[in-house]
Amino acid sequence: MKNLKIYNLLSKYINFWPVLILWIVVLISSATLIISAIFTYQNTKKAGEDTLKMQAMGIAITLQSFLQSAELENLSDLDYGIFFDIILNEEWEGIAFISLYDENGYIVLHSNPELIGRKVELEKVSSYPYYHYLILKTLEKVFVADFKITFFRNHFYILRIALHTYPAEKMLKKAKIFAGIKAGVATGLILFGILATFIIKKVEKIQLRFKELESISLMTKILAHEIRNPLGSIKGFSQYLIRKVDEKFKEPLKIIFKEALRIERLTDELLLYTNPVRVSVNDFFLNELLEEVLIGFKNSYPEVIFRLNCDCKIRIRCDRDKLKEVIINLLQNAVDAVLETSKVQKIIELNVEKRENKIKLEIVDNGIGMDEKTLVKATEPFFTTKSKGSGLGLAIVKKICEALNIEFEIDSKKGEGTRVCLIIPESL
Repeated sequence: MKNLKIYNLLSKYINFWPVLILWIVVLISSATLIISAIFTYQNTKKAGEDTLKMQAMGIAITLQSFLQSAELENLSDLDYGIFFDIILNEEWEGIAFISLYDENGYIVLHSNPELIGRKVELEKVSSYPYYHYLILKTLEKVFVADFKITFFRNHFYILRIALHTYPAEKMLKKAKIFAGIKAGVATGLILFGILATFIIKKVEKIQLRFKELESISLMTKILAHEIRNPLGSIKGFSQYLIRKVDEKFKEPLKIIFKEALRIERLTDELLLYTNPVRVSVNDFFLNELLEEVLIGFKNSYPEVIFRLNCDCKIRIRCDRDKLKEVIINLLQNAVDAVLETSKVQKIIELNVEKRENKIKLEIVDNGIGMDEKTLVKATEPFFTTKSKGSGLGLAIVKKICEALNIEFEIDSKKGEGTRVCLIIPESL
C-alpha cells in the first residue's frame, strides 16, 4: 500500500514536468517579449524627444548668435527679413512658432508679427533650458523648449521654440504598433500554453486509458483462461450425466449445461471487447451472409416474422466473420425486444439498399423500444436493461463497426420499436 502511494505521488510529479517546462518556456518568452516591447516604446519615445530637443537647441544657438552679432542699439532696429529667413530655413522643418520674451513677459519678437507687444504669463522655472509640452488654441500639442539668452546691453530674454511633434509621433506610432505586435505574440504564446496544457492532459489521459485497457486486456485473458478450464469440465461432466442419470435429474443438469454455455459466451464477449479487433478482409455477397444468419434465427424463433428486403446480389469487400457477428448481435437484440412486447405480430425487417460505393443496412423491429435516457447509454459497456446480459453487445458492435469503418446509428421510441442503421463501405 505504501509503495502504491509513492508510485502515485511520483507519477503525479512526472506528469507535471512536461506542463511545468512548457509554462516556464511560455512565461519566459512572453515576459521577454513584453519587456522588450516596453523598452522599445520607452526608448523610441525618448529618442523622439531627444531629436526635438536637439533641433530646438540648434535653432536656439543659431538665433542667439544672430541676435548677439547684430550689435543692435534697439530691437526695433532688427532686420525682420533676415530673422524670418532664418526661421524659414529648410533645414528647420516642423517649427510651430518662435518667440522672444523680455524679463517682464512681453513678446518682443514672434514668428507671427501680430503678437508682438502682447504680454504672457511665463512659468517660473529654476533652470534653463526648460522642455515641456503645450496645447495650442487649435488643440494641437507642440513640444516647447525655453532658453534663457543674454544680449542687447546684457538684458536677459526667454527664447521659446515650439516644434510640431509629427516626426516624433510617427516614430512613436511605429513603436506602438511594434509593441502591440510583441504583446499580441506574447498573448498568443500564453494561449498556446493553455491549449498545449489541455492537449498534454488529454494525451496523458489517453495514454493512461491505453495502459488501463492493456491491464484489463491482460487480466481478462488470465480470467478467461482460468474460467474456461473449469467450464470445460462442467460442460463435459453435465453432458455425460444427462445421458446416465434418471429423467428427473436431467432437467437440472440441462440448466447447468446452459448456464455454463452462457458464462462461456460472456467470457468470449469480454475478451472481444477488451482486445483489439483484428480485421481479415475478404470478398463475399452481403445478401448470402444475411440469408445464412436468418436461417438460424428463423429456426430458433419461429414466433418471430423475419423479412429480408434485398432486390439484388451485393458484393462487398469486408471482414465477413466480424460483420456476421455485428448482424447476429443486432438481430439478437431485436428478437429480445419483440419477444418482450404483447403485439400479435412480432416483426423484424432487414432492408438493404446500395448507395454509390456504400451499402445501407437497416434492422427494424416493432419491439418495446427505448426511451431517450436508455438510448444514450445503449452503447456504453456493461449497461443493460436485461436480467441476464453482460451489457457488452452493443459496445462490441460499436467497436467492430469502428474497426470496419462502418457508420452506426440507432433510433428508437418507447413502445414503437427500434431502427438500427449501418452504412457499410463497399470495399474496406
